[in-house]
Amino acid sequence: MSFTIAIQPDEIIFPNGSRQSFSDRWIAKAQELGHEVRIVDVYRNDIIEHLRECDGFMWRFPHTPFPRLFAKRLLAVVEQGLGLVVFPDWNTSWHYDDKVAQRYLLEAAGIPTAKTWIFWKREDALNFCRSANYSLVIKLAGGASSQNVRLLKDFGEAEYWLNQLFYSGVFSLERPTSTNLRVILKRLRPSARLLLKGLHPNPGFLFELQKNYLMVQEFLPNNPHDTRVTVIGNRAFAFRRFNRPDDFRASGSGNFDTDYGAIDLGFIRLGFKTARALGTQSVAIDGLYRDNECVTTEISYTYASWVVHECPGHWELEGDAESGRLIWKTGQMWPEDAIMEDFLARLKSRKKASIS
Repeated sequence: MSFTIAIQPDEIIFPNGSRQSFSDRWIAKAQELGHEVRIVDVYRNDIIEHLRECDGFMWRFPHTPFPRLFAKRLLAVVEQGLGLVVFPDWNTSWHYDDKVAQRYLLEAAGIPTAKTWIFWKREDALNFCRSANYSLVIKLAGGASSQNVRLLKDFGEAEYWLNQLFYSGVFSLERPTSTNLRVILKRLRPSARLLLKGLHPNPGFLFELQKNYLMVQEFLPNNPHDTRVTVIGNRAFAFRRFNRPDDFRASGSGNFDTDYGAIDLGFIRLGFKTARALGTQSVAIDGLYRDNECVTTEISYTYASWVVHECPGHWELEGDAESGRLIWKTGQMWPEDAIMEDFLARLKSRKKASIS
């Protein structure tokens, strides 16, 4: 049984210069198994017609506003309008790089999380910050590798950021520190353009304006690392990420350990519980301890695949996430291959159902 699969090329170059492409492995794997691959250009005006005769569509899109906002729209149209099998599907990706949406979703699904507060009115945010117990973690809705995450140590810091968010808005949580006159004038230039010409700052493709909300999360001390669990289908890969020097953040540190014997299986169960509750094809959770409880702080449908591949094996689950049997499977695996295996299995299942 062969299929026609449309794949949008993707490529990410990390700050250290390493390159990653999910589509390269998908294309090679699908062709190796005898399926027809159509490499498409999603930015064509007639992209829907190009996809209409295909059985499935795959596009690993990044966290940057462009093309993320477009990708979510197109994938939903292809899945719901054309009825194709897609990766990532709606359940997997609609909440991607949107920590605000994730907070409500995880709470509704009953997933243990770090306690999080979101305020949509400045007065409510101000009243909370005046009486809050510090430290607190402030987050913007978007950002990867610990971008847009910082520690608030007192009310003064909290008041500064809530004023920024409820008035002009912010593109990041990087606070200006330079006293160089040239740098100051450069930063004032966008404000002058807005005042004189009505032109808003152009942050390029990397940032989007965050405004009119405040999201803060409880600070969980005594966590020298987090546990990243990636669940693809019924496979859970896990490794520990250690915090940056003199920092509470682990994401993006580049300091990780794939010793599966050091993994708390409570995080593996939490990963499976999250994946099953949300119905995702692929999900990675960032796990921390709240005292002795395993909780998650964020989720993502995609990740640096080479780190997952470094894991010496993965766990599979028999039964429910709370008490089912966890089975260790030795052997490295590329997450792209796991995604393609599940994708083809879904295509076959749908084909058999249509025939019967």
